[in-house]
Amino acid sequence: MQKTRQVYRDVRDILGRYWAIYGGLAALLRSPYFHLSIVLTAVTAESWLYDRWWSTSISILPNLLGFTLGGFAIFLGFGDEKFKAIIAGNEPGEVRRFSPYLSVSAAFLHFVVVQVAALLWALVASALYFDLPDARLAAIGSLFGILGGAVGYWLLLYSLCVAVAAGVAIFRVASWYDSYQTNSRT
Repeated sequence: MQKTRQVYRDVRDILGRYWAIYGGLAALLRSPYFHLSIVLTAVTAESWLYDRWWSTSISILPNLLGFTLGGFAIFLGFGDEKFKAIIAGNEPGEVRRFSPYLSVSAAFLHFVVVQVAALLWALVASALYFDLPDARLAAIGSLFGILGGAVGYWLLLYSLCVAVAAGVAIFRVASWYDSYQTNSRT
């Protein structure tokens, strides 16, 4: 039982570290990708109000998740050891809270977390879709279905918007590497 508690504590700690490096709720609420996904969810209401919206999520997200994990692995191997040493860690006495290496890693992990949340939400929604015999229960189920559809489709759209954020993070690292290479030649 003690080992189980430790495993849960370790998971909580690493997810808490990711969330802090990402910037927490404040960063999420300020994100233009978050704002765009809300607008897109409103615009695409026809897709999640009446349809079985989860089939779209289930067909898109596994491929996107595989691509993301591959991109994350490439990022972790990107650049030579000297470049990685520059963007990772802090210099003694430096007040920077998190290194650029951890910041980009947190952006990628955020991308993965959102995709997995969207995929799990879609799988659960598809499993819970069934007709209710009682009219009152059916009305309540319909309301939960609409709310669940809005959240699920928003998660899908947010995961697509965050794909751009992950791409921007990779471009940022590529820009740093380009500057590093340019400066190392002088």
